[in-house]
Amino acid sequence: MPNSQNTRLRRKLEVLQRLSRAGDQAAAGQAALLDRYLASIAEGESKRADDRVKVLTGAAVLELLRTGQSVNLPDQQALLDLMGQFLIRPSDREAVLGAGSGSEALHRCLGLAAPSE
Repeated sequence: MPNSQNTRLRRKLEVLQRLSRAGDQAAAGQAALLDRYLASIAEGESKRADDRVKVLTGAAVLELLRTGQSVNLPDQQALLDLMGQFLIRPSDREAVLGAGSGSEALHRCLGLAAPSE
């Protein structure tokens, strides 16, 4: 979803929640529906980001195997080093490496806490 549309929907949700707190039951119902809708969008975006990390990581490992190299990734840093060498496109690097310590999606895939900003 375009960011401007997402921002508009979030503002609409804030207005509906304010009306709901003031006792407007119709606004409460609309706020609940809109909140679930926005949560489903966020979940879908999160899944796509996770899937992208998995595909790119798998491609890096397959490239190692294709070229006859052994795959030895004992820790997160080894994976980050491998991906740093393998990834060329800036968007792919951002998707996997983030600011250098791994993206949020990579941390989710590895079951780690989100990276600190």
